[in-house]
Amino acid sequence: MRLGICITGSFCSMDDMLYVLNELKDSYDIDIFMSNNVNTMNTRFYSAQELKEKINDIIPCSIHTTINEAEIYGPNHLLDALLVYPCSNNTLAKLALGINDNAITMLVKSCLRNSIPIIIGVYSNDVLSLSGTHLLTLYHRKNYYIVPIFQDNYKQKPNSVIACKEKVNETIKKALNHEQIQPFLLGYKPL
Repeated sequence: MRLGICITGSFCSMDDMLYVLNELKDSYDIDIFMSNNVNTMNTRFYSAQELKEKINDIIPCSIHTTINEAEIYGPNHLLDALLVYPCSNNTLAKLALGINDNAITMLVKSCLRNSIPIIIGVYSNDVLSLSGTHLLTLYHRKNYYIVPIFQDNYKQKPNSVIACKEKVNETIKKALNHEQIQPFLLGYKPL
């Protein structure tokens, strides 16, 4: 089973992404795709180079970052499923609105035309306000599946939700059978 993993710019969630990558490495053949921001930006969490090294420590592989590298995967049926984790609010909005302007959005578009399941692991500070409509749009769209989410800090960030990293593999398995894992709203993480 071949799984594509798209890493987008929710920089505070890179440790969760590394956890998920480690959990999935023995179950799937994995191809990594990275947004331009994650590929080039140094943040307070990781430098771009350090993050790529950590990924390659888990799965030695090429990291695809361009539209040209990503586009061939869908029409050639190179993936069985695609996981966008973490899925930033920017990527969530682009997917909901059909905007195709980078490697990640091109790969999703490319996979959708062949009914390849797209699994979304949302990390956003405003899903329970402005960008909630984007999440619900994808939730109701064919071939999109949402990793269960919960409020990560309801006192200081009441509109923020994150994907439950422990539910990713189960979500993928359900998505491969064209089923949405339930419940997908988990409440909140106790402080």
